[in-house]
Amino acid sequence: MIATPYLFQTLGEEDYGLVTLAQTVIMLLGILVSYGFNLNTPKQLALIKDNLMLKQELVNQVIIIRLILAFLCIGLLFILIYFLGLFPAYHTILFLSCVLLVNEAIFPMFISQGFDKLSWISKSNAVAKILYLGLIVLVIRDSSDAKWANFLMGSSALSINLFLLIYIYKKESIRFQWIGFLKIKHWIVDNFQFFSSTIASYTLVNGGYILLSNFVDKSELGFYALAQRVSILLRMLPVFLTQSILQKATRLYEQDNVKFEEYLKRAYYNGVFITFSIGLILALTATWVVRILAGEYIPLSANLMRILGFLPFFGMLNVSNMIRILVTEQKHILAKAIWITTIVMLVLGTIGCYFFGSYGLAWVLVFAEIFNFWINRYLLLKGGYLLPNKTR
Repeated sequence: MIATPYLFQTLGEEDYGLVTLAQTVIMLLGILVSYGFNLNTPKQLALIKDNLMLKQELVNQVIIIRLILAFLCIGLLFILIYFLGLFPAYHTILFLSCVLLVNEAIFPMFISQGFDKLSWISKSNAVAKILYLGLIVLVIRDSSDAKWANFLMGSSALSINLFLLIYIYKKESIRFQWIGFLKIKHWIVDNFQFFSSTIASYTLVNGGYILLSNFVDKSELGFYALAQRVSILLRMLPVFLTQSILQKATRLYEQDNVKFEEYLKRAYYNGVFITFSIGLILALTATWVVRILAGEYIPLSANLMRILGFLPFFGMLNVSNMIRILVTEQKHILAKAIWITTIVMLVLGTIGCYFFGSYGLAWVLVFAEIFNFWINRYLLLKGGYLLPNKTR
């Protein structure tokens, strides 16, 4: 939130929009790199964290596979940019953003979740962001420096997360070991549905921005990016809640269904109340938030922020469904629900962008979150997974 106004005012709305567009494309490839491991490996680690051999094997397998996928994605981008001539408007920004893919590969969030040590991530993230803020102030002085924005973000995060990963290996007495081809093949097949679901989920939340870039000029794209930046940060609240309660919810589900329901209900209602309150506050203060971020009042950005500010609330509605899907390992429900929602969003988003520009996309995203909650709920009810002890 401190870096955003500096970048927007220094680069201008057009180049800021391209930086955000490149970041969106890279993070879409980052979903391929993470390959759904953030959804199921924390639960597995939580169950085997006292077994050194098993946790060492699991951690190494995830890190190595993600590194392989990261460098494959970088190679693919290199071919697309420098041999096929794609992304001409922002190809340099895009390729320098590839450092974010390497960071995604080594990012130890799944380890800290599995070991119930989220403080590791929070502390390292704070240091990385401070380092990033210092670097952009030193390096980025005008619009010609736009190419360095994402590179500095990725480099600062990579350096800190690499240090954290080494610390975790030493702290947990884990040794680095290479894995065989059969293990790689096993994970590629086994995690495909989680990967597919994550791709669809990211497309649902961020894909609209890529879609919008085909229907509006660079200035409107930049104004939308400014409003989206706030909503995307807040949209992580439902994700953080899911990640933070999943391990305990998994253990309670295995041990005591009544306590599981009580714990999930309490966390869910707290999350819904908090995100609705944040959306309401943002709707009332959008004018001042835009003035702070942009250095001036931009009516379009403020109005979009009022709409997008409620995305975290509607996203939070689905947290209870997500926890039930993950603890019961119903990958097929997760994949089916999110892909149906994403297809609906892409179809309606195309229509909305064509006729109403950024406003059309904003309202379609709100509708998509509501639809996502409904379709997950419907499929869980249809499968009987909202009934106690269904999978016991």
